[in-house]
Amino acid sequence: MSTPIAVTERAMPGPETITVHEYANGLRLYIYENHTVPAVVVDGSLLAGSVFDPREKSGLAAMTAGMLRRGTRAHTFDELNEIIESVGAAIEIGGGRHALDLYANCLSEDLSLILHVLAEMVREPAFPEKEFQRLKQQTLTRIQEREHDTRSMAFITFRRLLYGDDHPYGRPVTGLRETVEAITLADVREFYRQHVGPQRGQLVVVGDVDPAVVIEEVGNLLADWQGTSLPLTVPPVPPVEMRREERVSIPDKTQSDIVLGWLGIPRKHPDWTPMVVANTIWGQFGMGGRIGDSVREKQGLAYYAYGSVDGNFGPGAWTATAGVAPQNVDRAIASILAEARRLRDEPVTPEELADVQTFLIGSLPIRLETNEGLASAIADMAWYDLGLDYLQKTEERVRAVTVEDVQRVARAYMDPETYVLAVAGPA
Repeated sequence: MSTPIAVTERAMPGPETITVHEYANGLRLYIYENHTVPAVVVDGSLLAGSVFDPREKSGLAAMTAGMLRRGTRAHTFDELNEIIESVGAAIEIGGGRHALDLYANCLSEDLSLILHVLAEMVREPAFPEKEFQRLKQQTLTRIQEREHDTRSMAFITFRRLLYGDDHPYGRPVTGLRETVEAITLADVREFYRQHVGPQRGQLVVVGDVDPAVVIEEVGNLLADWQGTSLPLTVPPVPPVEMRREERVSIPDKTQSDIVLGWLGIPRKHPDWTPMVVANTIWGQFGMGGRIGDSVREKQGLAYYAYGSVDGNFGPGAWTATAGVAPQNVDRAIASILAEARRLRDEPVTPEELADVQTFLIGSLPIRLETNEGLASAIADMAWYDLGLDYLQKTEERVRAVTVEDVQRVARAYMDPETYVLAVAGPA
């Protein structure tokens, strides 16, 4: 259901157009009407992500999320698929770092059915043994494939080096081979009992709907749900005080992947927008910002090269990522660090800053052209408590970033001498 819809500055979702309802059990509902097409998207999050995984059984939250989709007390996995496919809809449930993620899309006339099925999945999972064994084997197969993927292994190694494997951010959401092998169906049932509930959960509904009807429908299905959700505490992340580097050998590969970066900031940090602007200059604008221009375009060292920032309830990361021929690894690393030094040491020009600001402001309406994009944006600002006027104030925030701000965040969070580096490729 990705039919483009017009989103003008005046129509940008905000407190005037987003209907909010909170049920007594803590579940929050956000509704945004779009009557352009007869379709609806549901984007939900429950506070039951991999941060709650025991270290020795990392991947447990993701496994639990997968099992919710694989059979309920009333319907088998195949029966659920038949119901959903009969109306051309989709329902996906997955595990993330903090959230158990829910997603559905359907025609407006089928929303009641899809909400019933989704509620049944989260409230009445059957946890069939056969499906658990099948999901576990599929997960182990994907992990085995991942171990031979240079890009995946570079990212996994980078996060372990940055956060440490004692920190939940330092472990893969889907787990490792030995931790997934240790997970039992009893573990899944217990994780569900302890963590999957409505408190601090949210549902975002975007599309051709009547808010009053949706509030009543969701209330009938979920308002009396009393599943538990344990409070979230993100352990502190020790600062990186010396360079950390690891190179992972994956034989018979023709490409090496590089992930280089630093500890970032939480999503709600006041430096978030300045960091996004700085990163867009450094690693996004055009064909990968300054990194892409230097490493890929001018020197021809990389198949791809870009910078990115991520944030969550705890500190994210500011990274550069590149895929290169093995003989070009060290030159590419040196070039990425040179661009980090330049961003720290030399003020960007007012013209470069203005171009990037215009790009960021102009790209937002494009991201909001579909129900999926709208739901994702509303879910993000609700989940991180950014304020319902967050999208409406985007231009104001971005325009407020100065040349001095860009240099300030580069100096605060980038250190070309103290960084974390992971490389995966042939020996």
